[in-house]
Amino acid sequence: MSKFFNETRQARQWAQQKLVNQDLDVRQMLESLKQGPAIDAPLAETRFAHCRQVALGNGNAARLVLRENDSLNAALEAYRGLRTKLMRAQSGSRLRSIVITSSLLGEGKTLTTMNLGLCYAQLPQQRVLVIDGDMRTRGLTSMLDHPGSPGLAEILSGDVAPDEAIVATNQKNLFILPAGTVSSPSPELFTGTRWKEFLGHCGEMFKVILIDTLPILPLADFELISAACDGIVMVVRAHHGQRETLRKTASTLDTKKLIGVVFNATDLNVKDDDV
Repeated sequence: MSKFFNETRQARQWAQQKLVNQDLDVRQMLESLKQGPAIDAPLAETRFAHCRQVALGNGNAARLVLRENDSLNAALEAYRGLRTKLMRAQSGSRLRSIVITSSLLGEGKTLTTMNLGLCYAQLPQQRVLVIDGDMRTRGLTSMLDHPGSPGLAEILSGDVAPDEAIVATNQKNLFILPAGTVSSPSPELFTGTRWKEFLGHCGEMFKVILIDTLPILPLADFELISAACDGIVMVVRAHHGQRETLRKTASTLDTKKLIGVVFNATDLNVKDDDV
């Protein structure tokens, strides 16, 4: 019995030390990010002071790391670890807009995007914008207690200004741009200059911009969306796709923009890989 208690105490001490080390990493990254490209905080406050307000909810809310919860602690720790790695990549660089994608549907890219945004928003002075760039499934928009229009589609169509479409959430520092209502094929919306100009506009207001996109295969949207972004993160779910599909996907990516790969485990008990 004493051996069991000793092992339990050692496990707790290891976990506490891991959290301390992670907090130190985050503080160091925040100091480094202060030296990166600045945002116009007063302008951002003015523009978003009266924007629409929405709440994160609906059926998908149970899997969001909205608060510390025993059933989600392992996932929360994994997302925070991913956040730290991305902040390290941002340190000293102009990396601000990050595309989250996958090879196929059902690999967890949308949930990863939203939970990563939540973890970023928990940090001081880290205003975050999460964009639903997947206009075909609108999965990220479905997490909002809101119909979702106007959104990105209306901005790219020239129907509304960005400030009219971006919404504030009930989570401090977290803003979301819904997909909107598509009136023309989504690839056509990304072929003009408005997408790049919009990201430049957002870069003046937000510390990080996370874009949930369609899977890379077999659609053309991803290449158009990622061309104007600074970095790419790819989500891969274990036992979901074939190795050849991953190879084909990897060959289409701009390796200079690829930040890394997030491995999503199908077994929720696999804490080290489950994000």
